[in-house]
Amino acid sequence: MNFLEDISQTIVENTNKIIGYPISIMNDKGYIIGSTDLNRLGNYHEFSMDVLEKKDTIYYESDDVKPFKNVLPGVGTPIIINNKPIGVLGIIGEPAEVEKYAQLVKSHVELMCHEYLKIEMNVLESKTLNNFIHYLLNDINTEESGYIIRYGRMLGLNLELDIRRICFLIEIDMLSDSYFKQQNTLSENFAWQIHQDNLLNTVKNYLSDSKEDMISLLTLDQFIVIKTIRPDETFELFIKRMEHNMNEMMQYLKTKFDLTTYISIGSVDNGIEGIKRSYHDSFEALIAGKKTELSSKIYHYNDLDIMLEVVANSLPRYLSDRLTRSLDNFIKHDSYRALSSTFMTYCKCNMNLSETARTLFLHRNSLVYRLDKIKELTSLDTANFEHCLLLYFAIKNSRIESKPK
Repeated sequence: MNFLEDISQTIVENTNKIIGYPISIMNDKGYIIGSTDLNRLGNYHEFSMDVLEKKDTIYYESDDVKPFKNVLPGVGTPIIINNKPIGVLGIIGEPAEVEKYAQLVKSHVELMCHEYLKIEMNVLESKTLNNFIHYLLNDINTEESGYIIRYGRMLGLNLELDIRRICFLIEIDMLSDSYFKQQNTLSENFAWQIHQDNLLNTVKNYLSDSKEDMISLLTLDQFIVIKTIRPDETFELFIKRMEHNMNEMMQYLKTKFDLTTYISIGSVDNGIEGIKRSYHDSFEALIAGKKTELSSKIYHYNDLDIMLEVVANSLPRYLSDRLTRSLDNFIKHDSYRALSSTFMTYCKCNMNLSETARTLFLHRNSLVYRLDKIKELTSLDTANFEHCLLLYFAIKNSRIESKPK
């Protein structure tokens, strides 16, 4: 089994630190694939074939191994998975001294192998679902819809129109160094699989409660949850329950792994096309939500603040460019950041001068001066709602972020 080669050297190095005796691991062909002495890697170990054949522990005294090349005294014991020997564990030293470690280390190695196989099986199942979800979210024609419904049935999913579904998009800072430092006892590939599997299982534990729920890794740092809403549950109760679970999940990931999480909630819809629409809505809500100053990191597509941000982000490119060009003098002005920040606060305060001045800790005359300066640079009247709306979208679509100085 090739997976043994992936983890053998890591197991050898970690176990050697604990018991203090040199260790080697041979594959089912008798070749050394893990060793405390790196010079022995790849060499053929003749006695390991006896261990594989007998499926039992064998002790090698110094006199026994003298005639053989690359064989050292110690204990050799088979690594058995599903009643089949897949390799040999060797502990080097006087047999009487090292035999007490043989069963302990053998159990540890076999446990690691079982864990690896479990992860590989989960990865295979996840890949099947991942492929299905990626296919489901892509543009498909009517003929393919029937194929997807049949494919879904094979996976135990009912994609008919009578089931309400909603998409959650979850973005996790999966590249955090603090998390990977917790995996430093494992090989890089194995650690990454465990990393993804742990996060996927965490999402499932907190957000999945139906066999119809679909959860998948979309990108390196994003998960999608296609959630089924029970017929007997109102949308208000459903969202309240989900938000509670989301907050608990976000707190758990932050406390245990120092991972920051963003979650967006799409629209409720039915059928395949409904899933695609909900996913698109959640995607737009995530982009928009991260641009807002909302304290919550859970973004609802139908939230008015998010909707406004989505509208601002969704302007056609030609219109966005036209707005930017028409306000070129303003955007390139040295005081743009301060002026644009002032104006955005002015909008949030419903164009109320007194409230804006209090929010910005500005004297009213200073605020009026800034608004007059904006009028001078843009030719837009900040007392006019339509003009303010144009300027609002222009600032939202400008490539320079409006941050206060």
